[in-house]
Amino acid sequence: MIDFLRSLYNKENNEEMYVLNITHTICILGMILVCCIVSFFFENPNAVYLSFGICVFFLLTMAEANRTGKIKRSIIIMSIVFNFVYMPSIFFMFGRNISVIPVYFLFGLMYSVILLDAKTAVVLGGIETAFYTSILVYANVINLPTGLSDPTPSDIRLSYIAAIISLVIVGVCAGATIRFRFRFYMKSREQAEQLKTEAMDAYVAKDMFLINMSHEIRTPMNAIVGTVDLLLDQEVNEHVSDSVYNILNSCNALLSITDELMDLSKSENGEIELYSSTYDLSDLLMEVINMMTVRLTESNLDFFVDINRNIPRFLYGDAAKLRQLFVNILNNAVKFTESGKIELRVDYRRVGNDVIELIVDVEDTGIGIKKENIPSLFVRSDNEPVSEDSATIDGSGLGLAICAEIINEMNGEISVKSEYHSGSIFTFKIPQRFTSMDTLAYIPDSRNLRILIFEKDIRYAEHVKKILDSFDITSDFARNRGDIERLMNVNRYSHVFISNERYDECESILNKRLVEENIVAFLDIDDNVHVSKASTVLTRPIHTLNIASLLRNETNTYVREVNRKGGFECPHATILVVDDNYTNLNVASAILTKYKANVLTALSGKDCLRILNDQEVDMVFLDYMMPEMNGIDTLENIRKIPGSRYVAMPVIALTANVVSGAREMFLEAGFDDFLAKPISIDKMEKVLKKYLRRELIVPKSMNGDNEG
Repeated sequence: MIDFLRSLYNKENNEEMYVLNITHTICILGMILVCCIVSFFFENPNAVYLSFGICVFFLLTMAEANRTGKIKRSIIIMSIVFNFVYMPSIFFMFGRNISVIPVYFLFGLMYSVILLDAKTAVVLGGIETAFYTSILVYANVINLPTGLSDPTPSDIRLSYIAAIISLVIVGVCAGATIRFRFRFYMKSREQAEQLKTEAMDAYVAKDMFLINMSHEIRTPMNAIVGTVDLLLDQEVNEHVSDSVYNILNSCNALLSITDELMDLSKSENGEIELYSSTYDLSDLLMEVINMMTVRLTESNLDFFVDINRNIPRFLYGDAAKLRQLFVNILNNAVKFTESGKIELRVDYRRVGNDVIELIVDVEDTGIGIKKENIPSLFVRSDNEPVSEDSATIDGSGLGLAICAEIINEMNGEISVKSEYHSGSIFTFKIPQRFTSMDTLAYIPDSRNLRILIFEKDIRYAEHVKKILDSFDITSDFARNRGDIERLMNVNRYSHVFISNERYDECESILNKRLVEENIVAFLDIDDNVHVSKASTVLTRPIHTLNIASLLRNETNTYVREVNRKGGFECPHATILVVDDNYTNLNVASAILTKYKANVLTALSGKDCLRILNDQEVDMVFLDYMMPEMNGIDTLENIRKIPGSRYVAMPVIALTANVVSGAREMFLEAGFDDFLAKPISIDKMEKVLKKYLRRELIVPKSMNGDNEG
């Protein structure tokens, strides 16, 4: 029995059940008090029996609600019995004494309003109001405070006593119930605040864990990428060079995944904040394509990329979030496509003087989506186990829901077209401002070029020809060795694009007809170069950006020379690198030494300030996360050093913190730029070119001549 009573008032119960049990207990105590008062003032025992019966009914409905869990039904039944049976009976038993009618009504209405939902309470309260009004009319009330025709002084006194007692009982019961309800509300509010605080603490802890995790991953990755980049600058054979490039591409993909996890974590916590700045769309697309290319190396999928070369190159928006959209949707396509192809198409539409609508399609030949499941694709939900029928929905769920929320925050839209078992096309459109008239890709004097294509697959050949046509470049496609010999007898070609797998078929012809500089090898990211005469390698997938880089004689991760060439040097520049990690210092120093710079190193902010007070420095690379004095504090002290040169001296933030908004934080703190770890030669070269004084930079050949 004791355990049963404890279960009734257990605060861990359902909130509605807990409130019902407390309210009914208060009403039962109130009815027991009514029984005592009625037996003391009135001789009619029926009133006592009726009041006791209602007391028992309160207990029964409470027990039934706890047994079945049907709380609302028990409350409505109790309210009907109390308001439409008990109260009218008491009214007529006491000679239609109307002085207690408002009190009866208040008690009955209070019970309904406190325990029922708003809609049901309004309906039931309206019925109760009409019912009590009809009782008053039926009683034909003329003289107050009683409904009796000729009340005696005793009747009037009794009427007042009944009204006062009823008011006291209702007041005590209502006050106790409301007080309990208020305390319950306050306790719930305290619990909610506590849960909110705990959730916020957990979120902050998770955020700090991700930042520290990113930093810890990027520290060794900095050494790997930096060392690999330096190795590529050495004289090594082609087999080693290709293997090293594969390492570099895999490292970049791993870093991209790390960034994606951090962005995804913030989105899952409901924190979708946009950090807008000017970004290079070509760099962003290159990163995304490279990451997907590395991921697809173990699959049987073909990856096609179609990019409109006329899209403005420099846009204003949140590049990190845009990159997350590309990666999430492409990953979704890869996950549910076992064979066939995935195609990424990037286009645009001009919608204002300085605004475009970026249009992105991701098409796959995967399992597709049932029509009835499409509406729930972009809604957050708990994932069910993946089955053949539900895989596309459940497997993509949260990622696509986050994409939809990000796109909505960017004032864009996302849609999908799909045929079950035949594939899907996901499309998103977002408005972006452009900050210059530069286009995504251009090739100077393109009409003077003529290119011969000898690819392993006619689809790839047609795709490359389409790209060349967009640049107004004349091209021909050779299907076999005979075609190559015939076409080269008729035409003069500036370049020959050869599939790595087909070089053996045409090697003898190319040796006779073409110089080495014009041969370009097409190969997969994990292949070694077989085209011995090739001077340049172009990594698949072939698209507008790497074709343009190739024909502009630029080299990068995706377009590379078989033997890397010159560059520039800065032998008269003194550069200080500050980092509390010896490995990072060694990597940065080795890269800067490649440019013949005079490199100084410091392990702390204090060492940095000491060196700057003793020597003249042209540029500082300053790590952010250091003990005692972090990068921002060190920068503030640098700017306070007497002398105008320290006010204008470029200071570049070196950090593994790449979460959204990090760049803006460093620029706002006074850094000239932001260089994320791991440091590569390409990244370092861009910063040196941009921030070193012009007189400190000389062409490598010129410096070599001077030295000679």
